[in-house]
Amino acid sequence: MARFAFWKRKASEPDSVNLAGGQAHTMGPKLEFATALLTTFTTDTFYKSAGDQVTRVAELVRTLEDPLFAAKAAVYTRKLNGLRSVSHIVAGELAQRQDVKGQPWLRKFYRTVVQRPDDITETLAYLKGSNPDLRKLSNAMKRGFGEALSGFDAYQLAKYLRSDRDPNLIDAVNLLHPKSTPALAALMTGTLKPADTWETKLTQAGQKAAQDHLSEMEKEALKGQAWGELLRERKLGYTACLRNLRNIAEQAPDSLPLAEAFLTDPKAVEKSMVLPFQFMTAAAALKGTKADTNGVRRALDKAMELSLKNVPTFDGKTLLAVDVSGSMRGRPLQIAALFAAVLFKSQKDADVMLFDTSAKYVRLHPSDSLTTLTESIQTAAMGGGTDFRLIFSTARQAYDRIVILSDMQAWVGGHTPAAEFTAYKRRFGCMPRVYSFDLNGHGTLQFPEAKVYALAGFSDAVLGTMKNLEQDPQALIHAIDAITL
Repeated sequence: MARFAFWKRKASEPDSVNLAGGQAHTMGPKLEFATALLTTFTTDTFYKSAGDQVTRVAELVRTLEDPLFAAKAAVYTRKLNGLRSVSHIVAGELAQRQDVKGQPWLRKFYRTVVQRPDDITETLAYLKGSNPDLRKLSNAMKRGFGEALSGFDAYQLAKYLRSDRDPNLIDAVNLLHPKSTPALAALMTGTLKPADTWETKLTQAGQKAAQDHLSEMEKEALKGQAWGELLRERKLGYTACLRNLRNIAEQAPDSLPLAEAFLTDPKAVEKSMVLPFQFMTAAAALKGTKADTNGVRRALDKAMELSLKNVPTFDGKTLLAVDVSGSMRGRPLQIAALFAAVLFKSQKDADVMLFDTSAKYVRLHPSDSLTTLTESIQTAAMGGGTDFRLIFSTARQAYDRIVILSDMQAWVGGHTPAAEFTAYKRRFGCMPRVYSFDLNGHGTLQFPEAKVYALAGFSDAVLGTMKNLEQDPQALIHAIDAITL
């Protein structure tokens, strides 16, 4: 599920100051909007809290001159990238813009942006935060959401019922008045059967233990049986298995080999589209627990290696420049280190450079696992300020492409690296493509020039986008604009 955005424009003078106080270039409104959508995390960052990021996305929706582009971008990120929360913000904010009322595309937007029943309830919850009286929903939202709600079957409604939420699906039906279906009728009369999901299976085990007044040990045994059955019958999704390794290890240790076999099934890995970063997250969460076994570690390493299968290869030489400054601590550095490791291992000729207030090449071994490579990059991180100029003054050969993984918050010297980039090209007589990743979506660029692309976010799929960029620099904008509403 890709999280990316890009832009290209001719060289220009810096016209902004970034959050670290250094020179920067403001983005065009469409790029800024897409970048914000594709890089809004729920965790705090060095410069912004999660609340600030949500506020920024909301403000961009309110001020973007082209609300139709905002709607299309939300559909694009929801359907093709799997990003949910930002689509709820966009849907909620568009509902409050006076200039879009009556637009013919609005109803279809609300119908199309919904992929799961809880997309509706989450958007309503967002709206309720600023407008407690949900009875005043626009007709476009009522009709679009209502049509989407009528399209869900009993299984989908039961899976996302969540009656303890405010608002829940029953509230949504009362507000939207969708066309009645047997599934919706069952929902409203309380006769909807529980969805046959792994969560239901575990819940039923707990309920049985409570009804039979079983001990805690007996309750854990029942849950262990449920885990074993789910794994044997392959009723547990790949991501759910990955996220529940600790529970499986504690409640069903005998079933761990089944989980390991599932996680290392090449077809399951390919079908799941799980990102390498998620394997790293799982491994970190398991450290020191009962699931932190040699077998599980080997399974995670193998699964991560299998996830390299669809990584495209690029001709020529590649430089991977990783920002290891203080603001990159935590998730941004983890993402950057893993992405660099993925590209280093998958390409025939790639170098890795670390930079902050100094820059250096790091020697890595392609035969090492992605886990080892990622940890090596993180261990070598320095943690100073950020000076993008050093990438180009330190580079020791001509490269066909330079991939910069950073939060774009350069401040050392206060200047963008445009002059150093020009000098580098002259020194080696080359014209490399530069892919500049903004891993936190702060909203500024360092050097918008020809063949310099600002990207945002991280996933395996963004590598395919890089491949397309070398052929069609407007691929993403075209893809968003091509969405019909």
